[in-house]
Amino acid sequence: MLRFTLRLLLLGAAALCALPSASAQPAERLRVHGSNSLGARLMPALVEAWLQSMGYRQLQRRRVDATTLEIAAVRDDAPLVVEIAGTGSAAGIADLVHGDAELAMLARQPDAREREAAWQLGDLGSPDQQFVVALDGARVLVAADNPIATLSVVQLRDILSGRTTRWSQLGGADLPIALHRSAIPGGLDDFLRERLGLPAVRMPGNVLHADLAEAARAVVGHSDALAIVGLTTPVPAGTRALAIADGGIAVLPTAAAVRGEDYPLVQRYSLYGGQMMSALGRSLALYALGPQAQQLVRRLGPVSMAIDVDPATPQSGATAARADATYAQASTGARRLTTTLRFSLQSLNGMYEARSAQDLDRLVAFMQQPAMHGRALAVIGFATPDSANRLYPTIASNDRADVVAAYLVQRGVAVERVRGLGALHPLIGGEDAAAKARNERVELWLLDRAR
Repeated sequence: MLRFTLRLLLLGAAALCALPSASAQPAERLRVHGSNSLGARLMPALVEAWLQSMGYRQLQRRRVDATTLEIAAVRDDAPLVVEIAGTGSAAGIADLVHGDAELAMLARQPDAREREAAWQLGDLGSPDQQFVVALDGARVLVAADNPIATLSVVQLRDILSGRTTRWSQLGGADLPIALHRSAIPGGLDDFLRERLGLPAVRMPGNVLHADLAEAARAVVGHSDALAIVGLTTPVPAGTRALAIADGGIAVLPTAAAVRGEDYPLVQRYSLYGGQMMSALGRSLALYALGPQAQQLVRRLGPVSMAIDVDPATPQSGATAARADATYAQASTGARRLTTTLRFSLQSLNGMYEARSAQDLDRLVAFMQQPAMHGRALAVIGFATPDSANRLYPTIASNDRADVVAAYLVQRGVAVERVRGLGALHPLIGGEDAAAKARNERVELWLLDRAR
């Protein structure tokens, strides 16, 4: 009898062992594919912070191959694997279209062909489908004693393609241009090639350095030197950044001009999803926009999306713009906030383009901080020149400023000054849709005095 009982117990134990445990169940999988500029360092850190914020534990990284990283975690015995594949922006959007990824990482905007291929996913420019996580881009450094103050996008393209080789061709000294760049190809090269229409083959600099910081330091004391570095590369004493023009006014890479994308050499790091994306995908994308994630972005190096006061104003600001009496009057006694709001009037999903819609939420939260108690804003609108109707820019800029001011007031944000400055200070030439997308904008300024 005892032997029979022991046999039953052993059989029961074996049966229990054969049952699948909760931890052995197939893991749910979230696939995030695309740009390696976003996927190499920033995205894994954001994913881990997101998982921890939701109570996941036992986080483990596993390198699958040269382009793919898996992050595994467990919550309530339910496993989850996030697959991050840095296969490039084009591959990321293709995987999203074909259902092989829930989120695509892009270091650029989708082109017309990609948008057409993704028509069934909805509106990729919608704030519900595009999530701007961070910004990056290029800064052009010269020695402090170099007389050149500005370059156009076309002039920069000619320098990098080898068509312009001497400073005298740009109105400077009769010296050869010594171009300093990093020897390591990376996201900056990809961005410049995309933004400036450079050849696919990398154009080497005159002088190559171990990294971008070394390239920046090499400019000090050399009037012939020009370095192309990242927006977050430290700017050494004895150097200065050039203002860049894209058919409109030349813009310095101040905090407000970069963060507001007025400066021409800025790129977005964005997550894209379909309108029916999974709950996990949307949760991760929304987390990446939040304050905790943006603190992480700031620590890791790209430009954070957090709104703040630009330390460059009012003392330096956008030098050409501040010299204009109309603009100076509209912004007097105020400091520029690091956002510029833009519109998407062709979209059926809202008035604002994606980043601006997300910035409005950040702006309201910024003004609701205890430190902002009693403070008010100035709202300044701009429009695109219109040769057929000279009144249109004034009307449009006032309308844009009024719409933003009304939105803020409805949410308890004090607005004391609203101005429309018409076609003043266009950022890009022309009157087409691309010009309207850049020029029709609203700046926000924090008034110095408390109410």
